Amino acid sequence: MRYSLPPLNSLRAFECVARHMSFAKAANELGLTPSALSYQVKMLEDQLQTQLFTRLNRAIELTSAGQRLLPGVEAGLENFSEAVARIKGVDEDKVLVISTGPGTASKVIAPRIYRFMEAYPEIELRISANLKLVDFYRDDVDLGLRFGRGPYPGLHIDFLAEDFLTPMCAPRLANEMNEPADLKNFTLLHEDSMATFLNAPGWKAWLKTAGISRASWSEKGMHFSQIDHAQDAAIEGAGVILGRKVLCAHDARLGLLAKPFEFEISATAHYMLVGLENSFQKHKCKAFIDWIKSELNELCLS
Repeated sequence: MRYSLPPLNSLRAFECVARHMSFAKAANELGLTPSALSYQVKMLEDQLQTQLFTRLNRAIELTSAGQRLLPGVEAGLENFSEAVARIKGVDEDKVLVISTGPGTASKVIAPRIYRFMEAYPEIELRISANLKLVDFYRDDVDLGLRFGRGPYPGLHIDFLAEDFLTPMCAPRLANEMNEPADLKNFTLLHEDSMATFLNAPGWKAWLKTAGISRASWSEKGMHFSQIDHAQDAAIEGAGVILGRKVLCAHDARLGLLAKPFEFEISATAHYMLVGLENSFQKHKCKAFIDWIKSELNELCLS
């Protein structure tokens, strides 16, 4: 049975607003003015003869009708994307694109990617390493491997592992330390991307756990925008990083990094996979999910 469907642009506008829960953000993503976007959604509501959003003072929320409509629209847009990819000659079952941060790409995936290639030679794995948020409807990305807290509205989330923070440095520097207070004699390396998390723990939090509550020197040192850059500097002996245990595990196994103290604190964030719910059912994605869970479990036990 065929039904008269609303215009695709209206459905796309509805999905984007529902994902962001913001007309302004959705308009920016779609390259429309807020008034044009509102018109698209109003057209959809008029055709369906029902309200999809409740406009509050400074926010919006989905009505019950909007909540019922959203999953089908998301699935439909995903199917459209796959159909277009097939027309372009892309074998969806063989090409797997994973978006992740540069640190996770260089310190977790790259050193161990040969294992995935050996286990799944039929899958062509492509890693897109950057910190930008992905639009899974418009970008050629299957899954996002993220280190954060979320939430990611409109996306399916599979939590993988928590990480912990502890000082890490070149072995020769670790041999010169006897107690946490000795850190004041070394350059502290700071990774600033953690600051994007509310109340993110840093050197001050770790030192307090180690029994040093007053450490004015904890904010001094060198700052890096990317965790892998700070970690590489630590390997070369530039100073001591408050390293993520999972990210440092490979370099520690190679003897490039050492842990001078046993104190650890939670990073208050998790490694997680995010994406459209349909993507998690694809063979190639299931293969990557099984593989990365196994690798992270091994790294967490290091």
